[in-house]
Amino acid sequence: MAVLLAAAIASVIALLWLYRINSAMHAVPAEAAKVMSRRWTPEEIRKTYERVRKSPIDFSKHLPPRLDRRYIVVGGCGMVGGDVVMQLLQRGQDPQSIRILDFQGLTRRDMLQKAKDCDFVKADMTSWESVDAAFSKPWPASVAKLPLTVFHTAAMIAPGDRSERLYERLRRINVGGTENVLKASKAAGADVFVATASASISFFSANFWIWPWQSVPGNYFHISSEADFYAPLRPHSHFFSNYSKSKAEAERLICDANQGGFRTGTIRPGNAIYGQKTDPVLGSLLQMGQSATWMPHVFQNFVHSQNVALGHLLYEAALAKKAGPSGRPFNITDPGPGIVFQDLYDLATMLSVTPVKVAELPPLPLLLVTYLIEAYVSVVTRFPCLAKLGFKEPAYPLSFLQPTVIKGSVHILIDDSAIRRSVEDGGLSYTGVCTTLEGMCTQLAEWNREHEGV
Repeated sequence: MAVLLAAAIASVIALLWLYRINSAMHAVPAEAAKVMSRRWTPEEIRKTYERVRKSPIDFSKHLPPRLDRRYIVVGGCGMVGGDVVMQLLQRGQDPQSIRILDFQGLTRRDMLQKAKDCDFVKADMTSWESVDAAFSKPWPASVAKLPLTVFHTAAMIAPGDRSERLYERLRRINVGGTENVLKASKAAGADVFVATASASISFFSANFWIWPWQSVPGNYFHISSEADFYAPLRPHSHFFSNYSKSKAEAERLICDANQGGFRTGTIRPGNAIYGQKTDPVLGSLLQMGQSATWMPHVFQNFVHSQNVALGHLLYEAALAKKAGPSGRPFNITDPGPGIVFQDLYDLATMLSVTPVKVAELPPLPLLLVTYLIEAYVSVVTRFPCLAKLGFKEPAYPLSFLQPTVIKGSVHILIDDSAIRRSVEDGGLSYTGVCTTLEGMCTQLAEWNREHEGV
């Protein structure tokens, strides 16, 4: 009887503790509350949507002047790389002076016509022979003698992976591929090299397994700056994911290469990038139509892919002058305050001509499920022979549901004050063109034009 009573008491205590953890995951830390802006109102959303629908935001007048240079854009069919290509064309770059390197073909609708005269080379950046051949391809005589800028925007994103045992499959692409692109850039005579990094390099995982007397998980709010770059590289376990570690390693390779006449730097988008139907935030939500969330209250900054591309061009302009900053990263985010995820959900459900439904799930049960998925992935990757029996790694969205994603979904303020300083003061004079509300309304307007009548 005493054993049963003790077991019952222990069960009640455990359930109360789990309930406490679930409640804490809904919390907004006091530090986050201080920097949160007010929520978007329905009227504000609709007015902004109508404004940008009738008068689309024009990035072209905010771009730095055209330079007489050649360009290789690695990952130029993707979200950021594609916008870099489009902005180069918008400012008057000769299409013959632009070479797009990508593993996939040109599929973005906005690029199919406007970028059709750019040179395209299919390349695998993990293969030195493939990268070398793409960089060594002769240029048209009219541009062959121009100085060369390389934009490296390609990467593999696997937000769920955190096991050091699985790190190599990301490293070979994000680090090994960067090594190949750097080597080929130098061999081709490039003197300017700008790459896309990630603000997630500085992120820490939340600690949800708190004591009963604690009300907020550990590391549930932090400010992301570039300070980590000036400290020794953290141990693997201190990065919130394999992706963030791979981007940190690649970033240091790039910035360490800033020597002599070869000037380099990186742009860290912070945090999630949106702006295309392939983006993992708004684009993914619109395409799926139905989604579940555990984080409607979570505060973060967002950044439009065109603002990110603008940051790359501003960095190029500074590096080409040989007088501005170099060999360092810059955080970049949309101008204006960050938002909570519920703002994004409200905007999508309110404006989209296609149905959008977002269901809120209790976070702790979902976190427990992610541990099961991670354990399954660990087993099938450790024993490849299981694939013959039909046991394979889960596809998206289950592959997305791993502890790293939940524990990385914390309240984050992106500090991009460095990039906003003038070039003379060590920055890039970035101000941003669209706010997050304007950028997301623009994306909805584009989505609705494409899906009108669906």
